[in-house]
Amino acid sequence: KTGSHTYQAKTVLFATGTEYKKLGVPGEKEFANKGVSYCALCDGGFFRGKTVAVVGSGDSAAKEAIMLAEFCSKVYLLVRGDRVKAEAPNLARLEKDKRIEVLFQTEIAEIMGSKSVEKVRLKNGSELEMQGIFIAVGHLALSQLGVPLGVQLNAKGEIMINRRAETNLPGIYAAGDVCDSEF
Repeated sequence: KTGSHTYQAKTVLFATGTEYKKLGVPGEKEFANKGVSYCALCDGGFFRGKTVAVVGSGDSAAKEAIMLAEFCSKVYLLVRGDRVKAEAPNLARLEKDKRIEVLFQTEIAEIMGSKSVEKVRLKNGSELEMQGIFIAVGHLALSQLGVPLGVQLNAKGEIMINRRAETNLPGIYAAGDVCDSEF
């Protein structure tokens, strides 16, 4: 039911995807597409020869940093904890690339600039100058539409399906990134 309209269907397919998790720090929203990005493959080319940071500690963040190091002069990998949780080959590539500097126990407090990203203030009070920030801290499944119907979700909020894309409810299916299958 949407507003005053009711729709009937024999079959419903949820293919609502995901959205990137946000840091929720001052400046993130203001500098979206002005230096703040969530995809190195999509936006990395705009930062050729520049200094950037990748925020995250997983394999996705490691791969983003490796990709960006191909054309950026400097890449900071900002890791909140004390280790990078990347697959062994990616971890080895991170350690080998002199353009990548991993900073542990590091969190952004604020993203700053005038018209675009110019620097970040870290929670420890120090600042790093850069022209771009790539946030790689995960995704959120856009599964909220299925909740009122009783579609079963896993702990990460993804719609649970079987190998035929069926949910726990007859006639309701899900496909793509909103599901509990591999990305």
